[in-house]
Amino acid sequence: MPIISGRVGGIICGFSVSCTVAGGTIVGRSGGLLRGGNIDLRYDDAEIVGRLGGLVIGKDVVLQRQGNSLRGRLGGVVDGKNLFLETDGRKVWGRVGGDFIGFSADLQYEQGYLKGRLGGEVLGHDVNLEAPESDPLLAGLIACLTYYYYKVTDTGHNHHHHN
Repeated sequence: MPIISGRVGGIICGFSVSCTVAGGTIVGRSGGLLRGGNIDLRYDDAEIVGRLGGLVIGKDVVLQRQGNSLRGRLGGVVDGKNLFLETDGRKVWGRVGGDFIGFSADLQYEQGYLKGRLGGEVLGHDVNLEAPESDPLLAGLIACLTYYYYKVTDTGHNHHHHN
């Protein structure tokens, strides 16, 4: 069964992720022991729903799928972020969140690998995922969820609040 695994971000400040895709579920974990979160999703041709996170920070995932695109919300109604992802089978692109805490996706899927950038050239992170036999859209989603979780759990010096 397909496994989606690899890293989002660099060696030092990046996150590792590993998920198993089977029978309409994506189950796995992103991040380390301290700042890690579980990924627990159910999907079909119409939607992807589930939960992302650990004991302290948990986020709902509610996405509608139409063919080659995903659209929906991460997190709750109040503090949630919109997600939009699209693929042509090789490239995966889209955006999570608004202008402030938002980030864009610019990824490429080939020969079972998903590579590219999340969050732009300067402040962004590299994506290096192994995703053989996977749907590029699902692989892209896992990359985005990992980065999103990294952002919402980041308590470091580059955490900004916007009223």
